[in-house]
Amino acid sequence: MAKQSNQQTPTIDEEEVKVVSKVKPRAKVKTQPAKKLTPNEMKSRIKVAMTSSTGGTALGGGGNFYSPELSTDFLELPQSQDEQRNYFRFFYRTDPFVGQAIDLHTELPLSKIRLGMPKAKDSDLARKALNFCEKWAKRVGLLHRLIEIVHEYNLLGEVFVFCEDNNPDMPREITHKKKITLGANNQVEEIWEEYEDSAEKAYEWMKKNYKGWTALRILPPEQVHMESFPFTDQKMIQLIPDSKTKDVVERAGMDDPEALRIAQSMPPDVVSAIREGRNIPLNSDPNLGSFVFYMARKKSQYEPRGHSVLERCLRILVFRDKLRQAQTSIASRHLTPIRLVYAEDMDAMDVEALRDQVDLALQDPDYSIISNFQVNWEEMGADSRLLDLSSEYDMTDRQLYAGLGVTESLLSGEGAYSGDRIHLEVINTRYMLMREILQEMVEENMLKPMCERMGFVEIDDDGEEVVVHPTLSFTRLGLRDNQDTFDALFNLYQKGSLDIDVILELLNIDSETTKAKLKRDALTFNDSTFNEVLRGIYGEAGRMLAENSDAVETIAKNIGLKYVKPKPEGDGGRF
Repeated sequence: MAKQSNQQTPTIDEEEVKVVSKVKPRAKVKTQPAKKLTPNEMKSRIKVAMTSSTGGTALGGGGNFYSPELSTDFLELPQSQDEQRNYFRFFYRTDPFVGQAIDLHTELPLSKIRLGMPKAKDSDLARKALNFCEKWAKRVGLLHRLIEIVHEYNLLGEVFVFCEDNNPDMPREITHKKKITLGANNQVEEIWEEYEDSAEKAYEWMKKNYKGWTALRILPPEQVHMESFPFTDQKMIQLIPDSKTKDVVERAGMDDPEALRIAQSMPPDVVSAIREGRNIPLNSDPNLGSFVFYMARKKSQYEPRGHSVLERCLRILVFRDKLRQAQTSIASRHLTPIRLVYAEDMDAMDVEALRDQVDLALQDPDYSIISNFQVNWEEMGADSRLLDLSSEYDMTDRQLYAGLGVTESLLSGEGAYSGDRIHLEVINTRYMLMREILQEMVEENMLKPMCERMGFVEIDDDGEEVVVHPTLSFTRLGLRDNQDTFDALFNLYQKGSLDIDVILELLNIDSETTKAKLKRDALTFNDSTFNEVLRGIYGEAGRMLAENSDAVETIAKNIGLKYVKPKPEGDGGRF
């Protein structure tokens, strides 16, 4: 029962009330008695305070108020970008659907990459550009770096690619000759004259000393501060040094040999910025040396940052995790089953005796309980207590398939192409778009600046310089029906409209190795047409033996036939 308060409301004597002042009546103002409000009118005038998206509080009307951004489950979702990235990484590691979908979106578009011969008037220049870029791609591991880029792009919605250039600058003496002369007023002047073969000298020096981008690194987005501005595509990007890097640079200043070795491998600008305690400004122009390339997964240009594939699935993933926690909590509480042992018409002594017998039976599996009355033993485990969540999981599974952009058969590897043909065609189109984005990034921001520095430049018909650089291409996606594709390609090969290298690459067969082995096996027993050659030789030898020996007469005699020699063509003629 609720306690009654002993406090009483104080009363005020009318004699103690004093009039302080009165409101003077104003002209042309009418007063009327206060109007009583109905209960519904009172509810409609109630104001409640709520938080706003910009901070602080705002007044809202009472009653049925709805806002998707103020619901309980929305407020439980991560609000800051760093917290969202932690959620994305957590569900990628723990959720099988999310991990498999992100891996598929990463690996399927990048089945195999290759560099194609650039289009150029000078075939030797194009071949040099291709050889240089192929060596660079193998040295930096371009395929593995692209896998990391696409994985970060799908998982976090954005990626910062830092292309590092630690190559030395070409001295001026390589292409110019230094002359010292006396100018006006007998002052010494330095004149640099360009060699006639300066282009060849520059190419030879670059060939020995320039190796392209020395490394491709993926920067953690938590350590990158970026600002974009309207009416311009330029961005201000700064790298925030982490505590580990700061510690290494600090120990390198104390002449620690291991830390000094690591600090010397870093760019000098980075080390000086860390020692001065400021952020590291990053260049975004590939023509000025080391630079950072920002690739975001967004549809609108005005959006400041990219969006992850998991952002639209986050509420579903949190809901599924809550269901899992509820089932785990119930299973943990019923890890040891609850035992209910009872019998009818027992007094207190019989209950205690039965309890002792049950305890002994639990301690010794071979112990037997013997009684002259019926004893009921029931155990309640987690089977009857767990929630039936099959419908919830089916619904959330379908939502995850739609949000992640995959199908169930694609995740599990089961099913036929004909059953999911439309879905796979949509996924294939998206992967082709992803390839176009990667091709533009690699060709325009990595291959083209390197070839321009190497001097792989031509003059086109309009008199403008054109950089000769290879093109990036990929093998076909493995989402289509292989048999139909192979038949179509083989028909093109038979008509002479396609080279055999394309078909061999579809079968994961190295065309260069195959050509070398075919050349080695030519005119040997391993040659596929060698048996036909032997048949032709044997046929020609048999004809010669038949014409120049008595083999035909001997065969006819052995089988009991009379052989008649053919008459010569000149005998028995008309003339």
